[in-house]
Amino acid sequence: MGGQRFLMIPMRFFIAACALLSLCSCAEISKDVGLDEVPDIEQREGPTGTLDQPFALDPFQKYNLVMAAHECRYFQMKLPEKWYWKVAVTVVNREAEHGRLTARILPPKTPWNPLMNLGTEKNFELGRESIQGAIGIGNNGPTRIAVLQLCQEGPPLKIVVESQIATAFELPPVSPPPDNGEE
Repeated sequence: MGGQRFLMIPMRFFIAACALLSLCSCAEISKDVGLDEVPDIEQREGPTGTLDQPFALDPFQKYNLVMAAHECRYFQMKLPEKWYWKVAVTVVNREAEHGRLTARILPPKTPWNPLMNLGTEKNFELGRESIQGAIGIGNNGPTRIAVLQLCQEGPPLKIVVESQIATAFELPPVSPPPDNGEE
């Protein structure tokens, strides 16, 4: 009889602990299945940067972001002379609502050299899908900082940013500005 009483206390404790753990896990699952509304601003994740203080990217690291609430984030990369920078961006929209992301390498005072088949801006228009794209620049000038701007509209978007910088033996020349007849 004394042994049964001894087992009853741990058994009650075990049942109470299981009930408490199931309530905690249900609270987290309810966010995932859409039972709880989480404001867009609370869903944001990953590094942030402003135009005045862009976040410095490591070219050997992959960055996972969640952008929401119609925000823009800024990132920077130090680009040595005769090197190029390619940025691969994967965007995922899990909502039924239409989403948009614009990825752009901001123009400096001295233009960047173009990379074959890559522009300096990419617009992602998403339904409930994922899209991947790339942008890039080359630097024939002295070492300088390149700034990447990501701007999100619509529902929260999951974004993966991967960089690649490498030396280029010869970059194509910068195209002269179009002649519009003004002197």
